Amino acid sequence: MELVKGICGFAAMVLGLYSTLILIRIIVSWAVLIKRRGGWNAGPYYNAEQGENGSVLESADTILGKLCDPYLNIFKGVKSLRRSVLDLTPVLALVILNMVKSILSLISKVQDVTVWMVLAIIIQGLWSSLISFLLILLIVVLIVRFFLGKSNSGEVNNIINALDPILDAPVGRVYKLFFRKSKVDDQKLVLASIIFYAVIYVGLKIGIDALVKFLVNL
Repeated sequence: MELVKGICGFAAMVLGLYSTLILIRIIVSWAVLIKRRGGWNAGPYYNAEQGENGSVLESADTILGKLCDPYLNIFKGVKSLRRSVLDLTPVLALVILNMVKSILSLISKVQDVTVWMVLAIIIQGLWSSLISFLLILLIVVLIVRFFLGKSNSGEVNNIINALDPILDAPVGRVYKLFFRKSKVDDQKLVLASIIFYAVIYVGLKIGIDALVKFLVNL
């Protein structure tokens, strides 16, 4: 039994490191996508000496792709997550990987694994790997969009034009909830969206933490 626990613990550690690589791969690939859509040209990540090889971001994306894509490509068939500007199938891959990692980690630490513990892990995995990740990413992008909106430079406008299609749906939801019958400028709407999604994040985190603790103690 101790051997099994040791193997599970080691496997969980390896999967944790691989999850980190996939997370970096997701962020870098999305940044490259924004760049290719005209978000910025010759910005701080551009290295003219690389010539045809492009930017540092694109080089990092290529290296990470060789490490992560064999696993990520398994989920490319989930078309429902590829209809938007961004490909969200890597997020699903990350969720499943983290849930397996959490289950292995639990087996390595406790004597008896109950159904309620596994359910708690699944809920925690969905929260930490999918819902929480997407909410934090959305809030960060909204904050970037808010501060970019204070500038009128051409390069900044290019970045805004690349971000706005991504933010249309979540910001539009806030508009329909709070500003449907009134006129509101973009900056105020973006700020309201930041506050709205931050409140949702905090509320969900408190509720899910309480639910997970309840299930573990059953």
